Amino acid sequence: MASSRSRSRSRSKTKTQTTIKVNSPHIGSIVFDSNSLPPSLWEDGYRPGIVAGPGDPEDLPEVFDKVMNSPEGFMKNFVKMFDNLLTDGYKDLAVEIGNSLTEEGVVPQIVIVTGIIDEYAEAGKTMEALYVFRMIWEHCALNAYTYSVIIKALAADPEPNFLGVAKECVMEMMGKGMQPNAKTYTAVLEAYAGHEKMEEGKMFLQEMKANGFVADRKAMREMRNVLKTKRSLVKTIIEILFDNSEDYSGDSEDDDDAIKKSNKMMEYFNCPPDGYVGSKHVIEDDPENPKDLERVFDIMCKTEPLIHTFTRMVNMLKKDGFLSQAQEIRAEFDLGVYIPEVVTHTGVIEIYAKSDQAKEAHKVFLRMLSLGVAPNAYTYSVIIKALAKDSNFLEDAKKYLLEMMDKGMQPNARTYTPVFKAFARLEEDNVKKGKEFLMEMKAKGFRAKKKAVMEVVKGRKGPVVETVISILFGK
Repeated sequence: MASSRSRSRSRSKTKTQTTIKVNSPHIGSIVFDSNSLPPSLWEDGYRPGIVAGPGDPEDLPEVFDKVMNSPEGFMKNFVKMFDNLLTDGYKDLAVEIGNSLTEEGVVPQIVIVTGIIDEYAEAGKTMEALYVFRMIWEHCALNAYTYSVIIKALAADPEPNFLGVAKECVMEMMGKGMQPNAKTYTAVLEAYAGHEKMEEGKMFLQEMKANGFVADRKAMREMRNVLKTKRSLVKTIIEILFDNSEDYSGDSEDDDDAIKKSNKMMEYFNCPPDGYVGSKHVIEDDPENPKDLERVFDIMCKTEPLIHTFTRMVNMLKKDGFLSQAQEIRAEFDLGVYIPEVVTHTGVIEIYAKSDQAKEAHKVFLRMLSLGVAPNAYTYSVIIKALAKDSNFLEDAKKYLLEMMDKGMQPNARTYTPVFKAFARLEEDNVKKGKEFLMEMKAKGFRAKKKAVMEVVKGRKGPVVETVISILFGK
């Protein structure tokens, strides 16, 4: 395609604000001043354009015009790329692209071409999206977000031949040192399952693993959120990802019930989900704090996450027999004296835990203790499960499991089972070490409940689950 050259002209001084909704995990909408955009855009009515070349899609000039020349189209695609790169850990690249636009006044070519690919993908024009992707393959530095857009488009197309191309794109991306995020590889595995090609999906997974891929709990959460109505499909993808050996979701039907109850509570009290409850937390300057702690506390001060945490906490405490703890939390909340600090801190720990950041979750727990906030049984459950996910923190998980028992709080199966899963994953003496720790717990009055444990590992098979059962109950 041939692009006309941009011209530099004086711009109007009239300030024009535009609001755009952005489909982003962090940004609901943005408001920007159209006049602050780089000189190559929207000056004196001038609109850069392209002319379709031989073999180009006929509507390519129109799609280019939508992405490049409309404030809504350009800013939507710019912010989506910036935010997704930032979310997936490509901070330096995101900043580089942002500085190119805001400080140098240069429109990054990768933003425009990725936007065009995305527009075709959203319109269901997979062949056109692939054409543009291949056209810029050798002429533009592709980033992880560009790969994600084209891979998801190819995987979503019912034409099975596109699945093979999606696989090639994943492998090429990984060959360049970029790991696909959960939404990207889940889309590909969903396609394998949808085409009833499970064995091919497993072979593809082995190729990915050979390139350093490790499936994590984020995949399970993505599927739980996106594929709620496709339970059989979720089960199939779990079998591809984890050989049906272990539950990596970190969620349960109890969590769903708690969310439903908290949503009803917000409706009853007419609370807006994005409204704030209580005062903003001022975080002291401490090198031991996670660097984004203030932002995470700010998230927890909003109505929806706070009410969800409160509801889950009270429900679990009541269900496990810690009625006095549940009543104490409920009384403080109902009286409106203040939001119990144990609720806020536990919610922050959960946010880090769900992002598989055990180190940061532990830092918040230690900060909570230093402030004199006493953890309840639910708090212990949250921090123990978070630490048990990471082999580097198994000793801490063991410590807090024994500590909560010393305080008269018997852990439930959802709390202690992950710890024994961590033992099962050890490479050496896993059964021996697990049984030694079990004896320590039994000395404090612990008795594992087989029915409850079997409910936790329900539907899971494989060596990890078998080892957990062996440690807890013998043969």
